[in-house]
Amino acid sequence: MRLLFKEKKYAWFLLAFLWVFGFVGSLGRFVMAYYQKDISETLGVGRSFLGATWSTAIFIGAISAPLGGWLIDKIGYKKVMIYSAIANLLSLAIVLLFRNPIGYFLGFGLITGIAGIGASASYVLVANWFKHHRAKALMIIGSAGSLGLAVLTPVLVSNKGWLNWTTVYTVLFIISLAFIPLILLIVRSNKEAPEEEAPAASVQDSSSPTNKEPGEEQPPAPAEPVFSLKKMSEGFKAFLVYLTRPVMLVIMFALLTCGISMGTVEMNLMAIHQLAHVSDGMMSSSLSLLGLLELVGGVTFSFLLDYMPRVKALAYLYFFRIAGFAVLFFHFDYSPILFSLIFGATYLGAVPGGILVAGEALNEGKKQIGLQTGILLLIHQLGGVVAAIAGGLNFDLANDYQFLIAVNVVFSLIASAGYFVLYRKGIGTKKAPVLTGEVGA
Repeated sequence: MRLLFKEKKYAWFLLAFLWVFGFVGSLGRFVMAYYQKDISETLGVGRSFLGATWSTAIFIGAISAPLGGWLIDKIGYKKVMIYSAIANLLSLAIVLLFRNPIGYFLGFGLITGIAGIGASASYVLVANWFKHHRAKALMIIGSAGSLGLAVLTPVLVSNKGWLNWTTVYTVLFIISLAFIPLILLIVRSNKEAPEEEAPAASVQDSSSPTNKEPGEEQPPAPAEPVFSLKKMSEGFKAFLVYLTRPVMLVIMFALLTCGISMGTVEMNLMAIHQLAHVSDGMMSSSLSLLGLLELVGGVTFSFLLDYMPRVKALAYLYFFRIAGFAVLFFHFDYSPILFSLIFGATYLGAVPGGILVAGEALNEGKKQIGLQTGILLLIHQLGGVVAAIAGGLNFDLANDYQFLIAVNVVFSLIASAGYFVLYRKGIGTKKAPVLTGEVGA
């Protein structure tokens, strides 16, 4: 069969390819969550240094996201994926070769951030290959890291006697090295997609002749430069118009809130549990449960995002996050488990849901889907920077993370209310994606 569940079989093959490497890529997430104490002792630095390095990586990644999205519109997602993979490989090599604060900051802080140029690639690839199951496809890609965290955490924790953070990074380096040639061999553009039939660089003006007379030579049209500062500036100016639209304000605030939540969990969750004197067994169980529930919740919300008004599903998602952070604020014996259950169930839906709503409600990005996605990811990543900085300040001033947790509760409440208002006004209530994108390989 050429089609599987109304999609091409090769589309599902590409999805499986990205999923496998996303699964293994969760090793990096595990290192940051579990080995903070070991890294600080090895490098002779404090937790504030690790927080500053992490926030630097997130900030540079945030800036790189729209740049990478613009590059995807110009040269295709395959090339940008390769450049991103090379940057990621280089960052691991620097961290492993120069095991000191400078090497760690340069590798993990600066170069990892540059690898963020590939942040939009999976979204554009899905838009290029999938027509009927986009939300599900994005969920599947996002679930790779979550399931990896759930499966690999107990394996790594049970072998912590001989494993350390440099060993895990070495394994990740070897896998990342294999990823680059596989991208070259496997990833390709869907040439049958409607948006591929007439690339913007080759579309002729409707007033110009399309057929040559016999014996008449038409001079070739001048090639439009791939890298044009004027075109890039025009694209950013056009996107600024979105700021005047209520739907975009809600999406941007919600993605900023999601970034703060992600940063709180990725950077500070284990520290929050440690301050509450949670046992290693409970932390390991909650981390695995978080990854597992991310998968289960991702499946649930992907169906909700595809089969009901997206803004309504997103309003529910942020409402559940309010409950999750409230449990974390009033920390008690089973808070780690309950928080993993509640927050994990909402982990994967917010970003793809917001991006899909933006593309549908605004009917924009038909020729700049990469740039549009990149800018939305920029807002999301900036939220992670805010969380990293605020978490460090909160701990230094009060020796806890209560203020940061309270911010998550309040912001999630505002985001949920914003999406609910959009739903009541009938904005962004489409059930099926209409995003198109000019993509290439």
